[in-house]
Amino acid sequence: MVPSTLSTPPAADNLEAGLASWRQTVEVGLRGVPFEKKLVTRTVEGIALQPVYTRADLAGVPHLNAQPGAAPFGRGVRNFGYKEASWEFCQEITALDAAGFNVALRADLMCGQNSVAITPDLAARAGCDPDEAPEGSVGAGGLSLADGRDIAAALDAVDLTAVPVHLRAGADALPLAALYLALAGQRGVAIKTLSGSLTADPLGAWMETGGLLASLASHYDSLAGWTIWAKSHAPRLRTIGVDATLWSEAGGSATQELAFGLAAGVEYLRELQNRGTAPAIAAARCRFSFAIGPQFFTEIAKFRAFRLLWSRVVSAFGAKVEASAKSAVHARTGRGNKTVYDPQVNLLRVTTEALSAVLGGCDSLHIGPYDEVAGASGDFSRRIARNVHTLLAEEFHFTATADPAGGSWYVEKLTDELARKAWTLFQEIEQVGGLAAALRRGIPQQLVAATAAEKGRAVDQRRAGLVGTNLFPNLKAEPLVVNTADPSFPSVRAAAIKARRGPAPRKSCAASWSGRFQAALAAAARGATVGQLARLGRDLAAQVEQAIQPLAPKHAAAGFEDLRRAADAFARHTGARPRVFLAKIGPVKQHKPRADFSAGFFTVGGFEVLSGEAFATAETAANAAVASGASVVALCSTDETHPALVPVFAREVKAVRPGLVVVLAGLPADPAVVEQYRVAGVDEFIHVRANVRALLAGLLKRIGTRI
Repeated sequence: MVPSTLSTPPAADNLEAGLASWRQTVEVGLRGVPFEKKLVTRTVEGIALQPVYTRADLAGVPHLNAQPGAAPFGRGVRNFGYKEASWEFCQEITALDAAGFNVALRADLMCGQNSVAITPDLAARAGCDPDEAPEGSVGAGGLSLADGRDIAAALDAVDLTAVPVHLRAGADALPLAALYLALAGQRGVAIKTLSGSLTADPLGAWMETGGLLASLASHYDSLAGWTIWAKSHAPRLRTIGVDATLWSEAGGSATQELAFGLAAGVEYLRELQNRGTAPAIAAARCRFSFAIGPQFFTEIAKFRAFRLLWSRVVSAFGAKVEASAKSAVHARTGRGNKTVYDPQVNLLRVTTEALSAVLGGCDSLHIGPYDEVAGASGDFSRRIARNVHTLLAEEFHFTATADPAGGSWYVEKLTDELARKAWTLFQEIEQVGGLAAALRRGIPQQLVAATAAEKGRAVDQRRAGLVGTNLFPNLKAEPLVVNTADPSFPSVRAAAIKARRGPAPRKSCAASWSGRFQAALAAAARGATVGQLARLGRDLAAQVEQAIQPLAPKHAAAGFEDLRRAADAFARHTGARPRVFLAKIGPVKQHKPRADFSAGFFTVGGFEVLSGEAFATAETAANAAVASGASVVALCSTDETHPALVPVFAREVKAVRPGLVVVLAGLPADPAVVEQYRVAGVDEFIHVRANVRALLAGLLKRIGTRI
């Protein structure tokens, strides 16, 4: 933090006295509600966010005097931030085949994108040809790449020296590295001029699928060989990938994403050191990927905290932090909080998420198109996503200031708290033998599953909001059409590759990884496939790695989207949405708060809310409810008036229409009263602590909707 020369900070005792006076004033306004309950927000990371931060909160925060570009890099790795060069606009492209990928890529590069991101499908990342790949892996999770013809088509007319190319190679880099570098050779491009990354991430592949076709040890051997080879021959390519997005997408917290990402990085440094690769070399060739969640300031702090933690790790390995801890950090907007209904809200979500990553100092960034959640993106949505990059850089001028968030009491304190909690969790993983050992025991998976369940409950109860889905839905808006892959694609691809695949190349007798890779390069230039190249580098007699519990991505809106689909189907079948009648009794002051709450409660489930006049008596309200034709009626009044109204209203409704579902807006504190109301005919109670999703699902089933 740069000390101010314009003013002198007030004395500590004055600040303390001012804070005490402020709190006293606030507590008077709270009228007996505890300060901690009302104004302190507790996050899933276990951090208590305060309503006010001052310089006093920075006592004991160790990184404050570092300048931007200086170790431990909490303020970023560049002296002048993005002023000299912006972050990479590293947009992913959703395409199954190379030709479609290339069409989109060339269009995007002409319109602002300045790097290339290639994520091959699960088959290619596993080193399998389409006709030999596990079921469901061809075209899953990325672009189908099987040989040099595919990668040449994907990168047709792309100047490999002009833009960085980032290629995720899976557990073993050899097959896809051979194809990519062979393409460069065929185009006369010097390998030393290639920039970007071609990363292997065996731990990430293991976590994503739950299995590996070779042992972790053999993959570490290959990773060490690839890293050393690239240091001499392709010095501008990062070789070691750490995909921490898997933890976030599975529902993990920011501290879990940090801690487990850090643990993966440490595992690679340690294993490569055991194979003769110095930690300084390995650390400098790492590329970490993080997902960006919806909590704006937490995400800024997460990226800053990672730099602090990674600098500490690099130092612990005896490497010079200034030279080796500037590992590349890639950010991508998270998938888990994006919605199929009211999808334009996703535009707002990705904008704030992208800004978090920029203020956190990312090196490259993917901003998801608003329709990415549906499985495919069009030209318009990709253009809008690219334009968010441009707005942040060119119109909002976040490139003009080095570390705009630096010095913020809130951000600096939150960064420190996240770093400390992530380090504690990281140490717990180290105590059981490192990340691989912990994964075999299922420890990180269980921790993330517990956090995901907690997040899920918050969404179900609407303590965590998804605007347009579990809050403020627009029932007239059309949802995105979820893209379903052509079921014939895997078989067509398998037949095509099988037809053009040549004889298997002769296995190299070379003992070194470098020797085997040179043979693979030659074979790739002659047309060898991914599967053939993988067999060149793989010990076929080696055992496969022990299976683990994979990380399954979570979709926060899934439960509410199921409700909406069920209600939409009901409307198509019957000609009308499921309806709920609000029986508002008494003057406006008496019924309005719970009527408004009820309307919001039911519309998120796709119900049409019938809310007209208010009624003076329970009998007239019951008669109107019966005549409305609705399947559900909700009585809206107050706790004080309910004892007189509820028995009469429920009795009158059930006498005429026994199957009509009666709901009370409010939950009595006394269980005996709840039971009394149930006996009278009340079927359900809606209230602020209710599991909204589960309750609405039950109501939809009760009125005959399939869900």
